[in-house]
Amino acid sequence: MQTIADSNAEWNYKNPIIHADYSDPDVIRVGNDYFLVASSFNCVPGLPILHSKDLVHWRIVNYAVKKLPSPEYDTPQIGKGIWAPAIRYHKGRFYVYFSIPDDGIFCCYTDDPFGKWSEMLLVKKAKGWIDPCPFWDDDGRAYLVNAFAKSRIGFNSKLCISRLSEDGLKVLDEGKIVFDGTQTQPTIEGPKLYKRNGYYYIFAPAGGVKHGWQTVLRSKNIYGPYEEKIVMHQGNTAINGPHQGAWVETENGEHWFVHFQDKGPYGRVVHLQPLTWLEDDWCIIGIDQNGDGIGEPVLEYKKPSTSEKGSTFFIECSDHFDKKELSLVWQWHANPKDEWFYIDCERSALRLFAVGNKISQDTINSLFYMPNLLLQKIPAETFVATLKMRTNFSSFQSFAGLIVSGYRYSAIGLMKREDGIWLVQILGEISENVVEKIVEEKKVEAEKIYLRLLMQKGALCRFSFSLDGKNFEEFGVEFIPKEDIWTGSKIGVFCLNMSGNEGTFKDDIAEFDYFIIDKACKGRKMAYEKIKRACQKELFCKDGKQRHCKVSRTY
Repeated sequence: MQTIADSNAEWNYKNPIIHADYSDPDVIRVGNDYFLVASSFNCVPGLPILHSKDLVHWRIVNYAVKKLPSPEYDTPQIGKGIWAPAIRYHKGRFYVYFSIPDDGIFCCYTDDPFGKWSEMLLVKKAKGWIDPCPFWDDDGRAYLVNAFAKSRIGFNSKLCISRLSEDGLKVLDEGKIVFDGTQTQPTIEGPKLYKRNGYYYIFAPAGGVKHGWQTVLRSKNIYGPYEEKIVMHQGNTAINGPHQGAWVETENGEHWFVHFQDKGPYGRVVHLQPLTWLEDDWCIIGIDQNGDGIGEPVLEYKKPSTSEKGSTFFIECSDHFDKKELSLVWQWHANPKDEWFYIDCERSALRLFAVGNKISQDTINSLFYMPNLLLQKIPAETFVATLKMRTNFSSFQSFAGLIVSGYRYSAIGLMKREDGIWLVQILGEISENVVEKIVEEKKVEAEKIYLRLLMQKGALCRFSFSLDGKNFEEFGVEFIPKEDIWTGSKIGVFCLNMSGNEGTFKDDIAEFDYFIIDKACKGRKMAYEKIKRACQKELFCKDGKQRHCKVSRTY
């Protein structure tokens, strides 16, 4: 049984609470506010800051990192970048610690999580030190717990504790291995350090992302030795993992655990589980449904008791491009350049200029490896995305449209050729080699077009197009995207030049009026009809008022 819920459904929530790729989540409460951070890897801006009032409804409010520090990240560095952050609040200041696994442990801090964060500070220069979490003890001493990446340092399954300076901005020693999980907790990682009833607790997942479990370690001494106990596993549920997360206590004294579940192309989606402390000072996460003494994750449960009732926060996915800055839902595939784009607020349009890469032995000739892809996370299990676009191309091989990214990816859009404008679908896959080809093409001789993506259960995708915004025609082949290293697939827009010439083509422009996402109805025809009626910008904005589509948090 996966559903443990109150009989009054109005007071229940359903997992996942965020059906989007916010992997390695960490959560804290400050007063009546909850803040969540997650990995962002090569995506920029990085280190998303999410806010909630009830632990169930969340919205993106900021990014702590505006640009990755090395010129290396001017091109997509898949699997690199910002890993597994931890957020803490100490003496009026918010801190976020994270690793860039080839460089070391970094920290950003602020007095206002909604405002400006500090520049990235290098706390510990080291290769392979990952998943850092700070801890301030009762006596004011500060510590850092971390794991290790075998791909960088040659070993894993070990946790280390080091001394931090009291301001938290410098590691003071080389640390001590306080737990070796090689035999009983293989691949233990993602540690979070807490203190309760005289015990130091390290919450840490083990066993691997797809099939692992959640472990808790405890000791009366911060350096150990630590006892170990598995407190949540998949059991007889359909929730694989369940993996890395955070313990948080509400203002009303309830205990909860936020964690992720790996869902392939959808990425690592976020779940919320009840946490129960037992008389012996161990805990169980989820519900022990089969009597084995280990908790299993729930799909439905009574909402947390918080001061906020009836929260309406949501992660906004649609965009009419009517603000001075891009919506926080968007991230670039690498460090962006100002010359790539322009937002025309008066006309409510995003203008992208075509960007080309010079083809050489060191260049991977693939749409997926272009730095100027403007992407967002897949927002739901099923949905429809519609965009309105016009192009003004002067160069052959300029190409703009809608993309679903990943190690299996596909894009649909308008391409300028010598004989006119063509609608094309490109399908690509990355393994040992890159295989990319045009699988469908049609001469349309149009500069304005409506493009649409329907995603069904299992991430099955299908494109369609319209020249009038009313009558949509399916186009190309169905496909299922594939996640890349550590991240799920993404959806978004692009404007490229594929001639092999390098630079920004200022005379080749794609202008996007809107990008609208809505939940899909049952059946493809019903979904198309619903979105066709709802998603035309002229209907939304004819009275001059700003209106946005919402995507429900569960499906």
